[in-house]
Amino acid sequence: MAEHTDRRVRRTRDTLHRALIELMIERGYDRVTVSDIIDRADVGRSTFYAHYRDKDDLLLVSCTEFLRREIARTTAPGSPIAPLRVMFHLAAQYPEVYQPLIGPKATTTVLHAYRRCVADLIGELVDGLAADTVAFLSWGLVGALGTVIDPNAPVPPARAWRRFEALALHGLNGGADQATAGGAESPASRSPR
Repeated sequence: MAEHTDRRVRRTRDTLHRALIELMIERGYDRVTVSDIIDRADVGRSTFYAHYRDKDDLLLVSCTEFLRREIARTTAPGSPIAPLRVMFHLAAQYPEVYQPLIGPKATTTVLHAYRRCVADLIGELVDGLAADTVAFLSWGLVGALGTVIDPNAPVPPARAWRRFEALALHGLNGGADQATAGGAESPASRSPR
């Protein structure tokens, strides 16, 4: 019985998430109301509030849940942050979804909610990071995703990921060189002997 309930809850939450994303693409986040979401999802108001406090909570929680599932479905050998690579491919595959989340017309509320989602995921993947490090990495990842969805000159997701990962793991001293050289050690990153 619990499995049936879990599937039903997940289906309801997925339906609400999909409704929010569709409406954001059509109208922009600020012009979407809870009433719009429940009408589109065809669920009752009490059902919505049984799952979420408001549309901001829906955005944060549903994006985090969706990305957790996508990360879990993807095997990503490599660095501790390698599972985040899937986000770059999702952005390239669905730029119309990412535009209202992190594009130039994204609202502050949406951008901060999505950045918080990314920060939560980074914190889950890498134990023991200081809060300021998580904030730095999450804003950097959001910025790198923005280059993938840039309508004028999109960066291929694999290249954007390599640059982000190299900078996140090696910093400016070696990350930029490693990202462009395919991971080769740069003279600046070698320690003196």
